[in-house]
Amino acid sequence: MHIFRSRRRGQSGAQGSHAHRVVRLHGTLDARNAEATGRRLVRHANAGPEVLEVDLAGLKYLSPDGCAALFMAFRAARVHGTRLTITHADEQAQSVMYQIGFSRALSAEARGDR
Repeated sequence: MHIFRSRRRGQSGAQGSHAHRVVRLHGTLDARNAEATGRRLVRHANAGPEVLEVDLAGLKYLSPDGCAALFMAFRAARVHGTRLTITHADEQAQSVMYQIGFSRALSAEARGDR
């Protein structure tokens, strides 16, 4: 099952890091694939883009366990000074992210709270 697709937008920096990287998730993100998905998201964050956008438009279901992948990416992004954004989350995904506190973590990061 392929849950991942990524695309780069623009280039910047001497090392060729990309200014904006978009990762599109598809299917289901749950306990079965959270760890592997998290590792892949961390690799994208470690590349040092200014913005790492995780697009959930193709995600059919996000479990609380699946949110662990998003938290992994969030922590890696912070280390590298990358801004992590989540886009196109449906109502179910938004609810899960809110229930486990991920939405609050993203909001605090956007406000500059650390």
